Amino acid sequence: MRFAIIAASLLAVIAAPAMADDAKKLGTYHSWEGYAYSDAGGKVCYAAARADKPNGGDKDRVAAAIAVTHRPKSPGEVSLIGSFGFKKDSEAEIQIGAMKHTFFTKGSSAWAKDASADKAIVAALLKSKDVVVKGHTAKNQAIADTVSLKGFPEALAAIDKACGVKR
Repeated sequence: MRFAIIAASLLAVIAAPAMADDAKKLGTYHSWEGYAYSDAGGKVCYAAARADKPNGGDKDRVAAAIAVTHRPKSPGEVSLIGSFGFKKDSEAEIQIGAMKHTFFTKGSSAWAKDASADKAIVAALLKSKDVVVKGHTAKNQAIADTVSLKGFPEALAAIDKACGVKR
């Protein structure tokens, strides 16, 4: 039930124009889930997971999440979701092993500063065991949440297939 609530929250944040009833669940892959839906722009597919190891911020805060979304004109977009809201005019960061990438934030979401970085981020996610999402909450509290990548390759394969993305 908890994951269903988290998935519905992710859906609302990631797929703003689509309603939860419009998205088809492609599957659950350990800590990752895959979804697909259609909107006026075409088919959209995404895989997402929430951190299972939150660190920092309010003790009852919902952990950060990461998603990879395929849209018709921008496959493989990486985003961060912080239901706690990121600090205004701040940056977030992900760390995958020794690799770090900086994201710009807006409200409760964050995206890579350079869209060309998404491909490198996805490649690194495929090779690692976890990713750490770092940033500051709207209350200026530092967070460092760890998202497991167990199941990410399978979730990515499912959304690739559903949206016709070739690797």
